[in-house]
Amino acid sequence: MKKKLAVLLVSIITAAVVLSGCGIIDGGAKTKFSDRYFDVFDTVVSVTAYCKDRKGFDAVNTELHDTLKHYHQLFDIYNEYDGMNNAATINKLAGTGELTEVEPALAELIEYTRSMYVQTNGKVNAAMGAVLSLWHEARTLSLDEPAKAYIPSTADLKDAAQHCSMDSVFVDVQNSRVRLDDPDMSLDLGAFAKGWAVEKAAQLLESKVDELAKQGVGGIIISAGGNVRMIGEKPEGTWTVAIQDPDSPDGSAYIAVIENAKGSVVTSGAYQRYYEYNGKKYHHIIDGTTLMPEDRYLSVSVKTADSGYADALSTALFNMDLEESKAFAESLEGVEVLWVLPDRTMVKTAGW
Repeated sequence: MKKKLAVLLVSIITAAVVLSGCGIIDGGAKTKFSDRYFDVFDTVVSVTAYCKDRKGFDAVNTELHDTLKHYHQLFDIYNEYDGMNNAATINKLAGTGELTEVEPALAELIEYTRSMYVQTNGKVNAAMGAVLSLWHEARTLSLDEPAKAYIPSTADLKDAAQHCSMDSVFVDVQNSRVRLDDPDMSLDLGAFAKGWAVEKAAQLLESKVDELAKQGVGGIIISAGGNVRMIGEKPEGTWTVAIQDPDSPDGSAYIAVIENAKGSVVTSGAYQRYYEYNGKKYHHIIDGTTLMPEDRYLSVSVKTADSGYADALSTALFNMDLEESKAFAESLEGVEVLWVLPDRTMVKTAGW
């Protein structure tokens, strides 16, 4: 557990939030309160809020934590939980013909992955579980026992790729039911779940902005691994978000800083989750065409209003060559992107 936590802390924190001081909102002094937890989405989640007192912060933080923890369990593909049909339940019943009744949020997310699959021409695919599980198993063993490190065989990857069709995923959103028609397929929501959950949690807090204001709660910022989401205004100034330098061994150095940040900033990086085999690093973002981790970028960062959208886009853009990736990003309204290339060259959309 200590070893895994060390890897988590060093490898996963891909965006840092630069915050300082106290401020004044609505004529009342606001103090900065922060918390951090490690039990959701296999990453470090930090929450900072400007509040009148600790009681107000604790109320917001508890609701946020409970919401994210619920979504973590709902979207978990590895473990089932009492009283809940989740993504792992759906995968377990693949090919049985059985429709799994799930919470509306899970059916909605799976349907959303279908729309993103279409929009990105298959560059982000939640039905790639059969392929991604091979890489997950290889990464887990290789990190736990480096002497036994390996990469999945080409034959195994190609065989698994035959079971990654979104056409085999049936979703009845109206009645919240899901079915996988291929017995050898499985869902992997990793490119979607964290950003989607952070966005839903943020929207929940935004829906209570008047109530929170009465409780003395001001601006809030969530940082979940590479996902940063801002809620409200920061007292005395604006939010500033720093993008981690991919070559920073401890995640303390930044390669870019976004001033006056709003909405969300999400980074996908080759340095986030990886292992080494025969002197080469193999990261967790797998291209659906090559079935291998791509070496085009060190990181891809997306700025847009919706954290769930930014999360899915960052993965899709990572799996496109630069010309295609840049053209696609430029075609999207309200989206700005920063690519960091292997030689540390930075390429940006016009509005970054």
